[in-house]
Formats: sequence, structure tokens, C-alpha cells
Amino acid sequence: MVGLSKKGISLPVEMIVIIAIAVLVLVVVAALFSGGIIGPGGTICYQNAFNQGCDILKTRGCQTPLSNIVITKSDCDSNKVDDTLNDVYNYYKNSKYPTDVDFRKGCGCP
Repeated sequence: MVGLSKKGISLPVEMIVIIAIAVLVLVVVAALFSGGIIGPGGTICYQNAFNQGCDILKTRGCQTPLSNIVITKSDCDSNKVDDTLNDVYNYYKNSKYPTDVDFRKGCGCP
């Protein structure tokens, strides 16, 4: 018993640490792809809705109320109802476009 080495136990401990790190990385990557970290569709969905809604707004002369512009096949907030351009404005209101006028200018309206 004297002089026995404990190196045999270090391999399984190292292996457990490596497996734990690998599982953690997989969970983070899976969360990113499933929308668990940035939300379902998140910014990409709203950017697409913004582009589509702005095109409609410009064809209607830029003065149409944002709530009257329905963006078909766009449900970024997952409420089972097509988004309106007003929904998109509310998403960007606190960051990119603080006012309705700023939002319309962002769409390319005068």
C-alpha cells in the first residue's frame, strides 16, 4: 500500500470536467438556435416586418396610421395574430426610433 500512485483517479475526474463543459456548450448553442436567449425570431423577425411594413407605408403615402398597416404572415410577438406596423414601432420605440416621426423617417418617409 505504501507508494501507491493516485494517478488512476485523475483521468475520470478530468473526463467528467470535459464532458460537463461540452454539455454546457451544447446547451448554450441549442438555446441560441431555439430562441431561448434572444426570443423566438427576435430581431430578425422584427427587421423583416419593418422592411415589409415600411414598403406598405410608403406606397400609401407615409401618413397612414401605423396600426392600419397589417403585415401578413408576420407574428413576431407570437400572439397568433399578424403584426401591424404599430407592433413593430413598439418593439423599436425604446431603442432605435423613440418617436413616431423618427420611425417613419427610418422607413424612408419625409
